[in-house]
Amino acid sequence: MKKEVHYSEYLKLPQILESQFLESDAQDKRAHEEMLFIITHQAFELWFKQMLWELDSVIDILSADQIEDHSMSVVVHRLTRVNEIWRLLIGQISVLETMTPLEFLEFRNLLYPASGFQSKQFRLIENKLGLNSKQRKLHSGCPYHQFLDEKERPEVLEAEKKANLKDSIERWLERTPYLKTKAYDFWTDYEESVNTMLSNEFQLIEESALGDEEKKRSADAITKTKNEFSDFMHKKSFHPEQWSFSFEALQAALFIQLYRHEPKLQLANRLIEELIKMDEHMTLWRTRHAQMAFRMLGEKVGTGGSSGAKYLKEAAESHRVFKDFFRLTTYFIDGRCLKRPEHL
Repeated sequence: MKKEVHYSEYLKLPQILESQFLESDAQDKRAHEEMLFIITHQAFELWFKQMLWELDSVIDILSADQIEDHSMSVVVHRLTRVNEIWRLLIGQISVLETMTPLEFLEFRNLLYPASGFQSKQFRLIENKLGLNSKQRKLHSGCPYHQFLDEKERPEVLEAEKKANLKDSIERWLERTPYLKTKAYDFWTDYEESVNTMLSNEFQLIEESALGDEEKKRSADAITKTKNEFSDFMHKKSFHPEQWSFSFEALQAALFIQLYRHEPKLQLANRLIEELIKMDEHMTLWRTRHAQMAFRMLGEKVGTGGSSGAKYLKEAAESHRVFKDFFRLTTYFIDGRCLKRPEHL
């Protein structure tokens, strides 16, 4: 006989709903807003767990030597879910901000040295995404893992050595077909199209009614653009320490996005779009967190010893995993300037 499953028992609601213990109650000085603070952060951690569940599955799929279209569809679907969770978490900050700075001060001093910086799951998310340890903003001059609980450190540090999303995406991009066949070479076609586009712009300026000085200024700007494109196309401006992805992966990403409307590349383009959104959401999450910290604490140090809002603001920019995709838009051109490959 099948065992009956009841809502409360299945969700373990008694354990969850009885896991809010107010430090202010322990001091016989109840601070009403502490309940909101605890529940919001517990909700963050539950959603972090779901994101880790999705990211682990995505990394596992992308680790295969060959990935079928239906598997890529699953990857895109699950990354879309992760992005929706980020949107939700960013929205939850607004709920937390219904607590005023003075209400926060009623219990803040009871939290030392606890800090969101000590969240094991958030650090796992960063590592599984592929955040390079060299990118990390130092916390009070020390590596991030020193502030984790000693029992949690090994798992977080081990995650740095395991497969991550960024590296998996790089390998997937490097295997992109269609870029070069016997009859077609994307990079040659791209360079020709760039040169044609810029030549046309030079001609338009020359034929315009602009004055000589304005023509020269516009022509100089196009010359600068031409040099930037040329330096990138011939790898003169490609320095591995300044990019996360290999040059081959960047070429593939550029190809996919320029031909994003082709049926064979639509799914690949959706994947890149989800990764871009993820970087945007994480940056927005950190920025909103920094704004909230500044609103609540001003220039006070954080309970974990960090510089508070200042640290969070600096980390928002430096801790971006897929920044290459944003930089790559520098080299976008109107797709109508490109020839359509017959094999697509």
